[in-house]
Amino acid sequence: MKKILVLATGWHFSPQFYEMMPKQIVPQGWEIDYFCVAHRLPEDENTIKEKNSVRESSDDNFLNQLDKKMYEFPITTEQIEEFGWKFMLEDNTIGDMEVFNQWSEKYDYREYDIILITHDDNLILSDELFTDIVENNIDVYRPIKDTRYGVSNHQFRVKKTNINDNEWFFIDNGFSQDIPKMFEPRGSFSFYKKELIDLLPDNKFNMYEEGGKGIVTRVGKTNSVGHEGISAWNTHAGTFREFLYDAKENLGLLDGCCWFSDTKRVSKYCVEGERGFISNNQADGDKYIKDLENKLREIKWI
Repeated sequence: MKKILVLATGWHFSPQFYEMMPKQIVPQGWEIDYFCVAHRLPEDENTIKEKNSVRESSDDNFLNQLDKKMYEFPITTEQIEEFGWKFMLEDNTIGDMEVFNQWSEKYDYREYDIILITHDDNLILSDELFTDIVENNIDVYRPIKDTRYGVSNHQFRVKKTNINDNEWFFIDNGFSQDIPKMFEPRGSFSFYKKELIDLLPDNKFNMYEEGGKGIVTRVGKTNSVGHEGISAWNTHAGTFREFLYDAKENLGLLDGCCWFSDTKRVSKYCVEGERGFISNNQADGDKYIKDLENKLREIKWI
């Protein structure tokens, strides 16, 4: 049997996310293990308090309604485990791929063929995520490595191709062609092949590079902070991007990188939350809202 590993960063604790992910259709000949690597407990008073305003809101704006769908009730550790997750409580060191580093201190990634690292404030839209990747020959978007351009030199022209046209190593949820850091692995909802982890130094993600905003650790803290409070953590998306550039000569690993969607944060599989909420759009503004509305109409949610 081939195996898929799902690692969720436990912080926002959307019941919709924890219930819907284990309902994914399992491809024939595959097994899926689900782990919540939590940095605070779902029962923590801050966890509950931060989403009470959503649950109590009477605003019928469609963005707020999606938030209400995400946080309909305060979920418990027991309920997460009943949905099929193994629950781990780890230090609140840093987000994103750090949960893989923490998980791999206790488990062996080499037992898995594919690893999904995901935030838990994502709105899940489909149950065909894994079957589409391994069985259904879906189309994906790939960067064309010899078209690199832009003020930051992180933009590429793309081509839409079958997922099996080239071996893939990394799949991100979505991108926006027009932003200077178009190619920036987000860590919010991303797939990694075992063979990519094999290439990482010490088979772990470098989450300790000091960027321009220093190193921020929140060990022992259970309150959420805004964009600026943990903006230093964005450094590590750039660190991983540089690894993808340099791991093979002549940007060789880019041939194995792709996206599900050409709309940042939004694909047919999930909508990525921003700091816990679907309604937040500080980073992408009106374009995100239009992309989201179009996708929800396409799948007949609105």
